[in-house]
Amino acid sequence: MSQMMPQISVQKATFADVPAMASLLDELFRLEKDFVPERDKQVRGLEMILAHPDRGRLLVLKEAEAVIGMANLLFSVSTAEGGPVIVLEDFIISGAARGKGYGRLLMEHIFIMAREEGFLRVTVLVDADNGPAHDFYRRLGYGRSNMICYRHHLSRGT
Repeated sequence: MSQMMPQISVQKATFADVPAMASLLDELFRLEKDFVPERDKQVRGLEMILAHPDRGRLLVLKEAEAVIGMANLLFSVSTAEGGPVIVLEDFIISGAARGKGYGRLLMEHIFIMAREEGFLRVTVLVDADNGPAHDFYRRLGYGRSNMICYRHHLSRGT
């Protein structure tokens, strides 16, 4: 008896994918615990990236047509390296799809895209208390940086 393999694809996100991506972000923020933005702000942020592709790219991982993962790639420039870099701010595979190699598949797609488009580095932002994410990135060969990321939300005052 043959088993059907799910149809998995990585695609550029569209505006139609925003509700599913916002749901994935809800799941991510529950894991990271330190900051939970309002859903309408999440949606506005996703739509802003889609409307301004020069600022970044949203990728979705789909099983058939269902969004089961996403990556938020923000474009920046490194003065140290003298060229474009990617900051991977949000990366998540839905709980039901974890442990099947889909995260690795999405990261491989990001690395290929980054090389083809001339990016020099992919830096990931991971909250300190997200142990599973730290383990995942170490398995992919990421080294830990001595840098600490501080967050100041201007909308909350100074």
